[in-house]
Order: sequence, then C-alpha cells, then structure tokens
Amino acid sequence: MKKIFLLLVLFSAQLFAQYTTPNTGVNWSLDDLVTNSGGVVTGSFPNYTINQKVIVSVNDQVNVLPGSVVTFTAATSGFEVNGIFQAIGTAADSIVFTSSVPDSTGYYEGFRFNENTSANVSTISYAKIFYADYGFRCISVSPVLSNSHLFKCGRGVQLSGSNATIQNNVIERSYEYAITMTLGSSPLIENNYLIKNNTRGVSALNQISIGLQGNNSPIIRNNIIEGGESVPTGGISLWVSGASASSNAIIEGNEIFNNSFGMTLLSSSNGVINAVVRDNIIYNNNINPNAQVSGSGINVNGSPFNQPVITRNIIYGNWWGITIQNGTTVQPGPQPNIGNIENADTTDDGQNIIFNNIQGTNVYDMYNNCTNDIYAQNNDWGVYDSTLIENNIFHKVDNPAHGLVIFTPFSGPIPVELVSFTAIVTGTSVQLSWSTASETNNVGFEIERSVISNGVRNLTWEEIGFVEGKGTSTEIQNYSFTDQNVVSGTNAYRLKQIDFDGSFTYSNLIEVEFILPVEFVLEQNYPNPFNPSTKIRFVIPKEVRNLKNFSSQASRNDNMLVTLKVFDVLGNEVATIFNEYQPAGIYEVEFNASSAAGGLSSGVYFYKLRAGNFIQTKKLLLLK
Repeated sequence: MKKIFLLLVLFSAQLFAQYTTPNTGVNWSLDDLVTNSGGVVTGSFPNYTINQKVIVSVNDQVNVLPGSVVTFTAATSGFEVNGIFQAIGTAADSIVFTSSVPDSTGYYEGFRFNENTSANVSTISYAKIFYADYGFRCISVSPVLSNSHLFKCGRGVQLSGSNATIQNNVIERSYEYAITMTLGSSPLIENNYLIKNNTRGVSALNQISIGLQGNNSPIIRNNIIEGGESVPTGGISLWVSGASASSNAIIEGNEIFNNSFGMTLLSSSNGVINAVVRDNIIYNNNINPNAQVSGSGINVNGSPFNQPVITRNIIYGNWWGITIQNGTTVQPGPQPNIGNIENADTTDDGQNIIFNNIQGTNVYDMYNNCTNDIYAQNNDWGVYDSTLIENNIFHKVDNPAHGLVIFTPFSGPIPVELVSFTAIVTGTSVQLSWSTASETNNVGFEIERSVISNGVRNLTWEEIGFVEGKGTSTEIQNYSFTDQNVVSGTNAYRLKQIDFDGSFTYSNLIEVEFILPVEFVLEQNYPNPFNPSTKIRFVIPKEVRNLKNFSSQASRNDNMLVTLKVFDVLGNEVATIFNEYQPAGIYEVEFNASSAAGGLSSGVYFYKLRAGNFIQTKKLLLLK
C-alpha cells in the first residue's frame, strides 16, 4: 500500500511539474507544446489549457495563433520567456488569455520576460489578458505590448530595467498599479487607456508609477488616465532618489482626470529631475476628499534638483492647480520652470492655462510652499487682471516666509471663445456643431477623431477635416462638420483651433456612440445627375456569433466579397467600381464615368451592390 501511495505522489508531481522547452532552436505553436509538454499544455486550436508554468528557453520560440483561447488553471501557471514569445492576434480575431478562476487580484502568474537579447522581439498584440498576477512583466528586456486589453490583473505592466513599448492598450481595474517601472526603465508608453486601476485602494499605487532607483527617460504620451476606483490613486507619479539618479522623462499630450491627483514629481536625496511636462489636460483630480494630502493637478516636491519644465498644459477643476513643496515645512525646494520669458530659451515660455482649481470658495491655481521664487510667466489664469490673479496664487505676498511666484507678464484671453460643441448621430454619419462667442486671428478648426472600438481605444488622433474660421469677430459664429466615415464604437472628437501665427489650442473632447446598422444599406449616389464623377456609400452590417468554450459573446467581422458594378440600360456591365473582401463597415467609393472603358455617354445607368446573399440596384444619371 505504501508503494502504491508513493507512486501516486510521484505521478502527481510529474503531472503538474513546469515544462521547459528543449533549447534546441525549436519554433513551436501551442499544438507543439500540447505534444511535447507532458500534460502541462492540453487542448487543440482554438481552446487550450495550461496547468503549470511554461518556460521558453533562450534559443526557442513559442507562437500563439490569432483566435486562440488559453485558460490557465493553476496559480503557478503562466509563461516565463527567456527566448522569444509571439502572441499576435488581429483586430477581428484577438487572442484570449484567461483563468479558470476570475480572481480580480490576479490568479495565475501571467507573463514574465527575462533578460535576453533575442527576447526584445517578443510581442503580445491584439490580446486579452484577464486575471493574471502580472499581465506583462519585463526584467532587463524590452518586448512590445500593443492593442491589447488587460483586465483585473494584479499589476498590469511591471518593468525593471526595461525599455519596452506599451502602445494602444486598455489597462483596466488592476488590483494595484496599471503600469509601474523601476531600475532605470525608459519605456515608450503611448496611446493607452488606463481606467480605474488600484482596486486594492489602501495606498497610492498610482496608475503610472516611475522610480525609484537609477536613471530613466520614459516617454509617456497621448494616454487617457481615468480614475475613480479608489481614493488614494493618482494619475502619474515620478520619484527619483539619490544624487546619482536622474530622470529626463517626457510627459506630453495626456488626458488625466478623476484621480486623487493628476501628477506628482518627487526628488528625494537630491535626485535630479529634468522632466518636460507639456500639452497635457489635467482636470477634476479631486476624488480624495482630504485636500491637505492630495488633489494637485501637478505637484512638484522635494529637493532643489527637481527642475521640470511645465508648459502648454490645461489644468482646472482640481483641489490645487500646481503645488511646489519640500515636505510639509517651508524650506528651499524644487525649482520648476512654469514659464520664463526672460531667458533665450523659447521652449519654457509658459503658455499653460490654469484656472478654477477650487476648495470651497478659495481658488488655489498655484501654491508655493517653499522659500525660493518660482517663475510662472506667460500663463493664462482664466482672469486677466494682476489683482485677480494674485487672489488665486499663494506665495510671498500672502506669507513672507514663502517665496514669490513671478507670474507677470501673463497671457491674455484665448483668441477664440468656444461656447458649445456637440455631436449627433444622423443615419450613417455624425454631425458636429460648435459656436464661438468671439474670435481673434482665427484661421480655422481642424477636426480630429479618436475611436474606442471593441473596448479598445485608438488614442491616435486623426485629422478628418478642416473648417475655416472667421478671422476676427465679436459676434456669435456657428460652425458644422459631417463625419461620413464613422467607425463602429465610441467616437471621440475634438477641435484644434489654429491662429494666423500658427499657434493652436484644443477643445475639450466629446464622445458619441455609433453602432453599425444590422442591415445592408446602399445609398443613392451623390451628386445625381453627375458629370463626370459621383460618390456611392454603402454599409456592410456587423455579425455577432457565440464563440464556443468562451464565457462571453464576442464579435467577429468576417470578411466577405463585396462587388459594386455599373450596367447600362441593356444590362451590359460597363464598369467595376469595387471588388474586394471587406469586413463590416461604412464605405464610400467614387465612380468616374470618364475612366470607364471607352468613356460613357450621357444617359441612365444602374449600379448594383452584391455582398453575400444581398443584392441591390439603384439608378444613376450621367449628364454631359
């Protein structure tokens, strides 16, 4: 009996032991792991189960195909990559990594990439990573994470000595940080949507946390950082400690709102910070009710070696606009450059818009809690009189122990006063409307769009049109623009108002939900009659199906052959306008009668759309 028990124990240990690939240069799929892993990986495409850790050896590569659904069943399961790991899905056919236990603190180990030159080409793209302890962990290696959705992981991304690329992802409801880095990491963090992370909520485990040791120069660009889950959680924190440590971070173009604070830059033990903070929109970071410990749009804290340049930001609706401090006592501290037009450098000329950072009835657009003076020239404070600005700044004038805030000269009111901006869905398009109360030297407005589709936000703003302004006007002016190429999902729009001197400002963004029609649509050509060209719009509807062995319903836009042809009144084909495999969407094509074979004469013609079993014909008229 003892022998039988011992055999069972040995068999069980072997069954659930981790698996290491052979390190012989293999290039394997998950099916290959099923064959060779001795039960650690089971299943067949598209559904796989991983029962323990899989270690990818230095000389080996593992690939995961689009459409794969991988379920991890043990807390110690996951991928540890010393070689190359490629999990590259598509927008229509993503890869799912999930858990048998939906543990919002992180159930299985997740993905760990270890130092190895070849591992830098590892990529996870168009994937859904749910319930991992570490969604994406990199140690002295710099792989790519893109176009993916990390949901309820212990930590979304953790970097140590890594220059990884983190682009176009949604990182949502992590138990602790969305993205954290240390030991000299300088990643590119761009176009991500970070929302309601740090569900643990017991301390300031911020959505993006940089530091503590080493030199770093991360680029944090064009991200949306939305809080609201826990009171302590801030947007971005940068901490540099020690005189031999430094940061040249670039933090630009981000939208940061509804957090405990927007951004904090901390230098301890004379850590050197020469960060550039520019073109961010930082607002309503006031979810912590205790304004004495949080609520700054930007907080600059610590030693005099903390010297960031802060320019062209919009900061409003926080408990505090910009705060400068060295701990809790009034002493020499950071020397941020918030606007200095007295030097030859034109990259630090202020141009921030700081207003309505309010506690009760008191406005604190800037608070200097140090003894040193702070330059904050050429900024727009929302009021345009030095006495009124003075009322909204706390510095030497309010308490002689504090340093000055040098805020004169200040900039005047914005050249264009936007009073409304709306979006309405009309059929297969979106109608944008906006009004201005006054304009000064207004060239016009670029219309920009960004899209959330299938839960993933494409944070790259795309210019979709331009509307000329009225130059200089003191009367209300009304404008409109129609977006006729709307993408299914949530469409975000903003206006880029441009002056004659080339300077520009952005409006707040607005969002509108657009859902593809469930039926085919072939619209009447426009113009009609025409000569020699006309445009034809049509809609391929979205199909939804249940994916087997997956708990939620997922959409898949299967490409179908779409043809659009022109016929004469005798039924003869005279032109093929469109003949391609296409996914669901809205399409607009141009037909030029002069480019048809031999050219077309005046008369009545018919255009026919065929897509799958759908066929529809409409009439068009060519008049020369």
